Amino acid sequence: LADLAQGFVEIVARIARADGVALRWSDRGNQRFLMLASQGLPQALLDAEQCLERGACHCSTVAENLGVRVIPIQDESGPDSLACAQAGFKTVINVPVCLHERTMGEVDLFFCARVRPAPALRSLLEALGSHLASAMENLRLAALEKEAAIAQERLHLARELHDSIAQSLAFLKIQVQLLRDALQSGDAGQRAAAL
Repeated sequence: LADLAQGFVEIVARIARADGVALRWSDRGNQRFLMLASQGLPQALLDAEQCLERGACHCSTVAENLGVRVIPIQDESGPDSLACAQAGFKTVINVPVCLHERTMGEVDLFFCARVRPAPALRSLLEALGSHLASAMENLRLAALEKEAAIAQERLHLARELHDSIAQSLAFLKIQVQLLRDALQSGDAGQRAAAL
């Protein structure tokens, strides 16, 4: 997952010529966005935005079915200004990462200048976001499949152990009965054989 996320961020940064990129994944309800990978972002911004609550800034505002959004960053200064503005960024391009009309995360491209992406770049970014969602879902499904295989193997081993122990106990029960019979008969040879 980390390799996929970091590789994706590096490729998107190069394609879009972005000064910084953040890949954020959201929880099921799109209430929190966790930073999976980044490139070109100052440490202060990374620290401030490691996990964003929905609506905390432009980057964590889920825009259902709106596609790529270009967000100009206001030139605000002061302690309450956005972390991206304090880092010197002027524009954020927000790319939703969606699978089957469900938002799974977002890619945020940061620029130190005002930019307006061409329609071809917008389409490319949307396609890349869709492919990323598919790749992430495939990773999740592969992990679930692996977990199911491990659980199945554990169940198989448990059955084997159960059957093996049951066989041993049945054999011991027969042997104990033979020993009882030998003790009752008083036959030393039978007793020694049963022991």
